[in-house]
Amino acid sequence: MAGLAVMGRSNAWTSEVDWHTGRWQARTASAPHHSWAPPPPRGLLPKRPLTFIEALDSGFRLLRFAPGLSIGSSLIVFTLWSLLLTAIGTFVAVQFLPFLYDLSGNDEALSGFLALAQLGSAALSLLSLGLAHLLSGLIATGTRASFGARRTTLSEAWKALAGRRLRLVSATVLMSAINLGLLLALAAPTALFALIDSPVLAFVWAGIAVLLWLLALLWINLRLSFLGASIVVEDLNVRAGIRRSWALTSRGYWRLLGQLALGYFLSNQLVQLVISPLVFVISIAVGLGFATTEGNDTAQLVLGVVAGGLLLALTLISSAVLFAYFSCLVTVCYFDQQMRTEGLDLVLIRSEEER
Repeated sequence: MAGLAVMGRSNAWTSEVDWHTGRWQARTASAPHHSWAPPPPRGLLPKRPLTFIEALDSGFRLLRFAPGLSIGSSLIVFTLWSLLLTAIGTFVAVQFLPFLYDLSGNDEALSGFLALAQLGSAALSLLSLGLAHLLSGLIATGTRASFGARRTTLSEAWKALAGRRLRLVSATVLMSAINLGLLLALAAPTALFALIDSPVLAFVWAGIAVLLWLLALLWINLRLSFLGASIVVEDLNVRAGIRRSWALTSRGYWRLLGQLALGYFLSNQLVQLVISPLVFVISIAVGLGFATTEGNDTAQLVLGVVAGGLLLALTLISSAVLFAYFSCLVTVCYFDQQMRTEGLDLVLIRSEEER
């Protein structure tokens, strides 16, 4: 009997040691076993801080993963933006039509006007950076879902913006107004020097003003680059979103500058590499068409309208793809910055495990 009692105490299946008293006791009921569940799917974006190159690549991966959300939203926004600019340009051209007619008779004045027009076109492309806040806010919900390999459509992202759309549009208008206000404030002395017949001072200050505007544009748009994403993801108002973006970009400034600047430059070069051959083919076709339809004004007019429409469509598509990638990159950097400074990667891992 004593042997059976000793064997019962030493049997690991029926007894255990109470480590508080050191005595044997009957084994307590074990916790119930949970049924097996598959691990959460591997996300499109890694749930950890990204390296410099990984962040650039993640922008392209997100662009390919959700083209309807990224390129589709960018194409809609830039179509509306182009229509607005066309309406404004048409109104200005009609108002200043006599001036433009007189300008066409002076070759030197016409050359100067064309140079100013090219400079204005470059300024408009930089002023379009304000639209990146709107696009990054639209894409931010899809970026958050991509950590769990969930694809977000454009309609789903639009529904997720309920209650935040007005704030997001207000932030976009505010940033565009800031960029334009900086340009006008720095360009005002140039106009003043031109009015007092000081062309040398006007030319020198114009160069300085362009450089100062580019630096100011770069600095303020980088510090507020997460404005749109923070409004949508964290449900903040515009003022709180500005403070949030300012706080997130206070660390890792040069890394963010390198990622966003290099991403914008590389995507621009890639788009131009694809678009340039198409523009060249259209130009050759238009030249041949004009040569074969010489004397037929109607045919040349139709050919010019078609060629202009094709070039406008290519410009619109290239701008949409460029800003779609740039907005994807901004949202990737937004979440990456939170993982680096606030441990968001642990929150993402836990939330995906609980799904």
